[in-house]
Order: sequence, then C-alpha cells, then structure tokens
Amino acid sequence: MLTPQLILSLGATLIVDLFAGGGGASTGIEQALGRHVDIAINHDADAIAMHEVNHPQTRHLCTDVWDVCPLEATGGRPVGLLHASPDCTDHSQAKGGQPRKQAIRSLAWVVHRWAGKTRPTLISVENVPRQTSWARLVAKRDKATGRVVTLDEIVDPVTRRRSFRVADPGEYVPRHRQYLVPDPRDSGSQWRRFVKGLEDMGYVVEWRTICNADLGAHSTRTRLYVLARCDGQPIVWPAPTHAKKPTKGLQRHRPASDCIDWSVPGRSIFDRPKPLADASLRRIAYGIDK
Repeated sequence: MLTPQLILSLGATLIVDLFAGGGGASTGIEQALGRHVDIAINHDADAIAMHEVNHPQTRHLCTDVWDVCPLEATGGRPVGLLHASPDCTDHSQAKGGQPRKQAIRSLAWVVHRWAGKTRPTLISVENVPRQTSWARLVAKRDKATGRVVTLDEIVDPVTRRRSFRVADPGEYVPRHRQYLVPDPRDSGSQWRRFVKGLEDMGYVVEWRTICNADLGAHSTRTRLYVLARCDGQPIVWPAPTHAKKPTKGLQRHRPASDCIDWSVPGRSIFDRPKPLADASLRRIAYGIDK
C-alpha cells in the first residue's frame, strides 16, 4: 500500500479487482490512480490473506467470483474501474498438450456479468496472448482408432510411463471424463463473442499484446491487455520506454536482479528431494545463457 492511513473512500466511483490474488494488480492500480481498490475478490484464502496485508483499506470477499452478486457487492454504487485477471493456465501455451478445463477457460465471462449489472466506466482485463484464439473445447481423439481419449491415467508395466486411456469400442465417455482440447477449426470464436458482447453493451474495446519489460517492468513476460470503456473518452495506450536493444529515446530492459534481496539465503534448486523435470532444466539453462 502507498500509505498506512486508513482513509475514507471519498471517490465518486468504486474500483473493483476480480481474481485479486496477493495484490499485485491492486498495487499497480493504486500507484496509477493514487487511491486504493475498494473491493477485491478471490476464492483462495491464502491469496486474500496476503491481499489484506498489502491493502487493508480494501473490502475483501473470499469466494468464487460467480457467487458474488455485483449489485450487492457494490451496494448500488457506480463502478469506475473493473479489473479482471482470470486464471490463464487453461489458455496458456505453456500448458502444452495437457487437457483443458472448461470452467477455468470460462472465468472471463464474469466480466460480462459485471458489465451488464454495474456498467463500469472502464474495464481492464489481463491474460495470456493465447486467449485471442479462445475456442470451444472438444474431446481429443486417438489418432490410430479415432476413439475418445479419457482422463483415466494408465501406467505402462514395462516403461512405467503414464498416459491417458483410450476409450473402448462403443464406450460412452461423459464430457467431464473426456480429455478436452481446443477445437482448431473454431479458433478465436469465443474471443470474438467475448469482445462483441462488450461492444453490444456499448463499450469500445481495444487490446494489445505487450512485453512488460518494454514499459519498464523487470519481467519480459508478454501479456494480453484489454481495455473497454463506455464514456466516450479515447483509449490511450502507453508508449514503450524500454527495449532489449534500445534505440534513441529508449532505455535498456531492467534486470530482475534489481528486485532480489541477495542478502537473504535461499535453497538451491539443484538439491531438491525430487529432481527438476528435463524441460525445467532446459529452461534454466536457456535463462543462464540469456
């Protein structure tokens, strides 16, 4: 928090942070606007506990976002800013070929609920760039037989490798037991519905894929940022201030080492009881080389 003073909320409109986590986005909002977030929502008790420490002025709701009535939560007061950072794991490319969960991918639809109920002046959404290819999920099928792949894990008695069981001939596999993957023939359909839904409610919607380090952050993570507003004012995107290979007027990317307290002893990742996966070791080697 910027100040420990428990000030009264005198703003005319509320600031709401959905999927609030430990409070990183709320801190950014506070730094940008000079006032604290009014309402923070997250289902995870540990995350909310951390958020309460970082933002004691905020009203915290530890519950599933779908269990919150926007009108009850706001008490009918207008919302100036609604920020949402829904779980990105089941959209992320980093998940590779792992099965996807419909419930996780659908979390972003709660933004429509808040938009329809409270009509925030400005809505901001942050997620992985892959969300723009958001599509319906279909059952993965075995290439050899065409049958549905299930979520039942089996272990090869010889190699001890784990895999997902292919359904038997004629077996009915309910959807919640299917290995679900995005339908490549439907790429982006849900994303277009998401954007159009906001536009149909009177919002102007824009989005950008931005490398955070280009704006002065210490992370080179690239994220999707969506802005929607309904007050007739233009959406203004920040200009890059940093670059990996800076040209005139730009600074070099800031290193993560600036954020690390090197006086705090840590535990080596190389003497873990369970060794790191080969893919993790390759990423570490790549990072060291970089």
